[in-house]
Amino acid sequence: MSNELDSQITESVFKDEILKFYHKKKYYLLVLFFLVVFLPIIYQVFLSIDKKKHSSQTEKYSELILNSKFEEASIKNLLKSDNETVALLALGKLIETSKNSNDTISFFNEIFNNKAISERAQELLKIKKAIFIFDGATEEEMLSLLNLKNKKSFFKKINIEIMYDFYISKNEKIKANDLRKIINEN
Repeated sequence: MSNELDSQITESVFKDEILKFYHKKKYYLLVLFFLVVFLPIIYQVFLSIDKKKHSSQTEKYSELILNSKFEEASIKNLLKSDNETVALLALGKLIETSKNSNDTISFFNEIFNNKAISERAQELLKIKKAIFIFDGATEEEMLSLLNLKNKKSFFKKINIEIMYDFYISKNEKIKANDLRKIINEN
């Protein structure tokens, strides 16, 4: 009998403790429940919307390219796309069809302002622009495009090689030899 009474008292105390805890932490428990249940759902909806937006931009690019008389202005709008792939494809198509080198340089400048372009892709585009303007560029323009001081750059050796070739083309042999020493050290 004593054991039954003890177990009933223990059970009653346990239920009271749970109810007290629930009443004190009711709002925290509801927020936790919301986070556990609805946050993953919201995240998946966000990913779905983002994927749909990127696929629509890809479709728009495909339609413009498949059209035999595509408009340059429409493809120019895709340079500002949130989808890095579409923006880079649009730049490639604009460079390919451009007849004016000033337009091509402006296309490069427009895509450098796009926040969706990754740092590595921007470095590649800077190399491409440096090669494009190689013959008519000044030393300052080339140095601003090819960041030689960045030791962590993935394309450091390529940047140094391009600057070496630039100095050779401008008959600046002292600077070219300094860069050749740096190339040989690596």
